[in-house]
Order: sequence, then C-alpha cells, then structure tokens
Amino acid sequence: MPLIEAHAARLEQLPDDRWPADAEAQARMLRSVQALYGLDAVTVGARGLVTAARECRALEPDSVGEMASVTLARDVIRRLRPVLGERAGIAAVLPDASRLASLLGAPGETAWASAVLAELVRAVGPEEPDLILLCGDDPVDPTLEMIAEFFGASLLPIGRSAPAGMAAVTQAEFIRGDSPPGWLYTTTTEIEPAADPATVRAAIERLRGPR
Repeated sequence: MPLIEAHAARLEQLPDDRWPADAEAQARMLRSVQALYGLDAVTVGARGLVTAARECRALEPDSVGEMASVTLARDVIRRLRPVLGERAGIAAVLPDASRLASLLGAPGETAWASAVLAELVRAVGPEEPDLILLCGDDPVDPTLEMIAEFFGASLLPIGRSAPAGMAAVTQAEFIRGDSPPGWLYTTTTEIEPAADPATVRAAIERLRGPR
C-alpha cells in the first residue's frame, strides 16, 4: 500500500494541473493502478489533503472540512468505494500534528494542528475510508484514534510510532524491496511519478513472497 497518487497520475498521462482538482480523474487513475499492481489498498489525499492542511492557517479548525480539496477527497473516496468493493481498501493520508505545524511555519502550535486534524478526520470519516495514515513521528493521538474508530477506520502513524509489523519505508527502499518482514507495507513519501512500472510490480511481488 505505497503512497501512489502521483505515480498513478503519470501512468494515466494526467497533467499535474488537472488531476489534483478532478475527482473522476483521480478515481479512475487509482482504480487503474490498483488493478495494475494488485494493491491491497489505494491512498487518497497524499497531495490534496496535505495541501488542505497547509492552506488552513487562516481558518478556524471547524471550517477546514468545507475546503474544496477536502470535499474533493471525499468525492474521490465515494467514487472508489463501489468499484473497489471488497477487492481493495482505501486509505486517507494526512500529516500528523507536528508535521502540519512545521509545514505552516509554526512548529509550536501542535494543539491547533491537532484540532485541525480532528476536523479533517471528521470530514472524510463519513465516506468510510478503511485506514487513515498519519505521516510523521508523533505518538498516536487518542482523540484522533477515537474519531477514526467512530467511522470504522483504523488510524495508523507512518514513522517512528508505526505499530509493530508495519513497514513504512522510503519509496526507494520500497522499490528495491528493502523492507523488514511485516503485515503492511507503505511508503513515507510518494512513489516517484516516473518510476518504471515493471520495477514497481517486481517490488510488490517480492514483498508478497516468503520473507
């Protein structure tokens, strides 16, 4: 389950100025990349929801869910759900509080950032993503975990606080198949858009093989 959006867009030959604002294009490219690689889950929001988090500096936390990029991510999940069904999961991707605060140039404002993240999870939760991935090294926030569980989603941190058996590696390590044994494999950064599909497929097959 690598962070796959930018690579999926490149495979579909979608320009960078189009797919981040086109819900149907995003849903189509993620359906295609899931079928191509047999992914166990696709990721939504590695760009859009992070962008929304970064752009929310001037907003009250409870208005963040109304932002266009958040509405778009919800629409993408809604379009994916009936097609992927039981075949593959859907993971929404967000920065953790420390990373969000740092992205906004206010590293000390983690309490405000946590409030923003809570609203983002509440915004995407009704679309029932299977997972919510938090990029960063913060310990699990019990409040965010409780909100995610309310909507039936598992909250998983990507970084030093990742649970035992979850292998969160760089995209280069993922493509090399250089990951410790685990029950879930993901990346801390997006797979390079121009990554060779045959190489990515071979890496996934290695990870699925005996470890």
